[in-house]
Amino acid sequence: MAAIVAVAAMAYTGPAGWDAQIYWRAVQTIRHGGDPYAAGIAAQLAFLNRPHPNPSDHVPFTYVYSPMTLPLLRLLTVVPGWLLGLLYALAVFSGFLLELWAGFQMAEPWERKWLVVMLPAIAFFPGLVTDDTILSGNIGYVLYGLVLAASVAGWKRGRWFWYYVAVVGASIVKAPLLTMIAFPVLVGRRQWLPAGAAGSVGLGLFAMAGRIWPVEFHEYLVAIRLMFDEVHDFGFGPAGVLGKTLWRLGRPYFPTAIIFYVIASCVVGIILLVLKHRVALGEMTRGTWIPVALVGTLLFYPRIMRYDLAAFSVPMLLIGWRAFRKAEESVPPLLSGRSFSWLTVGSAVFVFCFLAANIITVVGPMWFPIELMVLLAVFGLGVASAYPASETTLSACLTPKTP
Repeated sequence: MAAIVAVAAMAYTGPAGWDAQIYWRAVQTIRHGGDPYAAGIAAQLAFLNRPHPNPSDHVPFTYVYSPMTLPLLRLLTVVPGWLLGLLYALAVFSGFLLELWAGFQMAEPWERKWLVVMLPAIAFFPGLVTDDTILSGNIGYVLYGLVLAASVAGWKRGRWFWYYVAVVGASIVKAPLLTMIAFPVLVGRRQWLPAGAAGSVGLGLFAMAGRIWPVEFHEYLVAIRLMFDEVHDFGFGPAGVLGKTLWRLGRPYFPTAIIFYVIASCVVGIILLVLKHRVALGEMTRGTWIPVALVGTLLFYPRIMRYDLAAFSVPMLLIGWRAFRKAEESVPPLLSGRSFSWLTVGSAVFVFCFLAANIITVVGPMWFPIELMVLLAVFGLGVASAYPASETTLSACLTPKTP
């Protein structure tokens, strides 16, 4: 209740619904017989070509979802505005609760005693870094809620059908969400063929949109291109941070960022497949593997945003907590000079990154690599958890061996 009151107060006293307003404008444009893509592109171009630019002004956001969503927008035009806003707010809130529920299912029984108290705070710490993205009203909360909720039956009971339906359905709105089909491959059995079929259906629907709505599809691609070329909204993934850095240095981001994305995805994929093999050999528990595989799947997403990280906050928290607890067991021997654990150092670095990230985002300007640093630190701890702590003694490391 305290979290709900705090979010409501934040929404009342500050900006709120900036993403939801984009959808509302698109519905209103269609209601008046217009084209939401053309209207958004015209607004952005007018802003970029204004005679007296002010650096503090923000570029207007445009509708950048697939033309396959247009029939749904037309259907929503018959709903009264007040009712539509209420229903959408309930959908976002329900999606957020589904995200929390799915993450809660990954916790062990002894972890749930403290995690249930922490869940409301996730609203303020998406991706473990403080941010007010819950107020945006982004459709990602709804989509990820459905996808993650459907994943529970998959990794618990091996029933992945509704997960694939949820992913393909979500990709109609956000095409890059098709990368989530990697999760069943990592944690399920014999899922290569079903995942490939789901991916083919998703890509087929995307290609079909270009045939059914050729004009709108072209405008949709132009709107996406403007988002990168003019708005410079690259996201917080590895390739996104590189693209943002190249732009700030005045250098072209294409195709360097694309090549880096492919290379980084291949590296992450190899790491995850190696860890999956260790799970099959019994060298890593399935309970430990599930959140690591889910966070690793997020790294395949080409443009990671704050609302994307929000859906993975609970798995990230579990990874960090388990690594910290595992490292804690080696602290007493470490202090007595008898053993050394790299996981201890990794946990200390994670805690430092977590504190530093939240301090920087509160007292200073938003520094775009911060989210990525915490995400990679958590993923690194998850990878390290698959391997036993080093039993190498400090004295053996520092004292040369004698014959």
